[in-house]
Amino acid sequence: MTEHRDVTSNRFEFYTYRVGRSQLDRLFSIATEGFTPERITFETERSGTRLIRATLEELVSAVAESSLPGDPNVWENLSFRAYGDGKHISIEINDHWFRTSISGPDATWVHGQTARLKAIVEPIAGEVRPWEIRHRRAAKIGLYAGSLTALATLILLRGSKEETGIVETITGVTLVGATIALIVWLIGTTGKGKKRTHLSATEELSDTKWWQDLSASEKIALGGLGVAALAAIATSLSAYADVWGS
Repeated sequence: MTEHRDVTSNRFEFYTYRVGRSQLDRLFSIATEGFTPERITFETERSGTRLIRATLEELVSAVAESSLPGDPNVWENLSFRAYGDGKHISIEINDHWFRTSISGPDATWVHGQTARLKAIVEPIAGEVRPWEIRHRRAAKIGLYAGSLTALATLILLRGSKEETGIVETITGVTLVGATIALIVWLIGTTGKGKKRTHLSATEELSDTKWWQDLSASEKIALGGLGVAALAAIATSLSAYADVWGS
C-alpha cells in the first residue's frame, strides 16, 4: 500500500541585504537544529571552484587557506543545506537575492522555522528589487527638481516686464518643469546601479551613510536637485529684492 505523506513548504526572498558574521551565526544556529552533522553542508564558489564543508567555520578556514585568487574576506555567495526525516532547509545568498526554502511533513515546524529565520534577516534586508529602488528614488528626485525649477520659472515670468498671458505662463512653467524632471529622472535611472547586496562571513558590516548607498547616477541626479534648489532660492531672492527696491 502506498504511504501518503503531506509536505508543507515555505520560502522567502530578499533582494537587498547587509549580512555580517553575527547574523550568519544566529541564522545557522537555528537552521541546523534537529539535523545531524553529516546532513549539513556549507558551500561557496570562488573562481570556478566550489568549496564544501560541514560547518561555516570550516568553510571560512578553507577559503582563508586556499590558493584561489581573491580576498578571503570578500564573499560573493554562500549556500547552506540541511535535510533529514523528510525535513529540508536551504539558504542561498548571492548578488541577486537572499533566498530561504523550508519544507517538511510537520506544518508547525515549517512555519515556526520560517518565522524565526525571517525575523533575523528582515531587519537588515529588503524585498524591493534594486532597480525598483533606483527608479522610485530617481522619480522622487526628478519630481522635486522639476517642481523647484517650475517655481523659479514662474517667478521669472511674473517678474518679467513683458506682457505674458496666463496660458503662456502656465505652458512655459509646465514645459520647463517637466523637462528638468525628465532629465533628472533619466540621469538617475541610467548607468550601472550600485550593488545593494553585502555579505561577510568573516566580520561585521558597519552601517553606511545614505550618501554612500547612492550609485553614481543617483548622486548626479541629486546634484541636479541641489542646483534646481539653489536656482529657485536665488530667483526668489532676486524677485523680492526687485520688489523691495522698486
